[in-house]
Amino acid sequence: MAISDPHNLWQYHLVQWGIEFPSILHLLLALSALHLAHERPDEREKYLQQADGHFTFGVRTVTNVLSLQDMNEDNCQLIYMSAVLIIFIYFGRGPRNGQYLIFSEAGPSEWLVLLQGVKLTVGKYHEKVYSGVLEPEKSSPLPEITPSMRIELHEHTVHTQAVQRFIEQEAPVDDLPIYVSVLDNLYEIMNRVYERRSAGQLGVAFMDLLIGWLYRLPEKFVRLLEEKEPRALVILAYWAVMFPYMDAVWFMEGWAEHVLWGVSTFLQEEYRSWIEWPLQKVKQE
Repeated sequence: MAISDPHNLWQYHLVQWGIEFPSILHLLLALSALHLAHERPDEREKYLQQADGHFTFGVRTVTNVLSLQDMNEDNCQLIYMSAVLIIFIYFGRGPRNGQYLIFSEAGPSEWLVLLQGVKLTVGKYHEKVYSGVLEPEKSSPLPEITPSMRIELHEHTVHTQAVQRFIEQEAPVDDLPIYVSVLDNLYEIMNRVYERRSAGQLGVAFMDLLIGWLYRLPEKFVRLLEEKEPRALVILAYWAVMFPYMDAVWFMEGWAEHVLWGVSTFLQEEYRSWIEWPLQKVKQE
């Protein structure tokens, strides 16, 4: 897994923080055990048990800090990175029946609850969290998008615009601004994803964009997904099309197909034609 790490966060600082804050150490060990389970399928159960043990301890410590409202400027970066590791571990455990990242068979998804931990930390201590070794790397201008990637982006955009026109025709007036806002953000993410693909970036290079889109979803739209509202599910399918671009990271394998399976399972018959393109596209990747 190639990660741009100019501050040596993953190679050095996280390990040092793990000595100060054992939750991080246990979560790193849990993620490592899951990686071994992925690489050594004949010993999978052994490593899964190890991962579960470390994960339980790591989560308990973070939960205690949050429940006691002990988070402050001194430990907010530690809590934030713990929450990020918990999300990675959830991915590393693999897709689960009935859980489709942002929605589930019934009620809020497990993963969404974990994401709230990141939101809570960032919302309260944004400047402090993104400082020092967690300060975002200044990005260099990307080269012009290649002709082949421009064709892919155009195809994705045309299909998504068709969905938008359909939604604008039939969505309730009160819900329409939410759909338009979510789609506008999706177009922006699509452009940036295809730019990075054009520059040869892979795997985790897309995580801030694709997970960031979920992170910014309005609460009302999330509720529509939880209620299996068909227009919201269709929009989610056009986001999931880009998820296979992260398959180069071992813990992201299979998630695009799983999310689309969830969308297809709960989508009413009269809307199924709108997800034919996402389903075909993911099969080709």
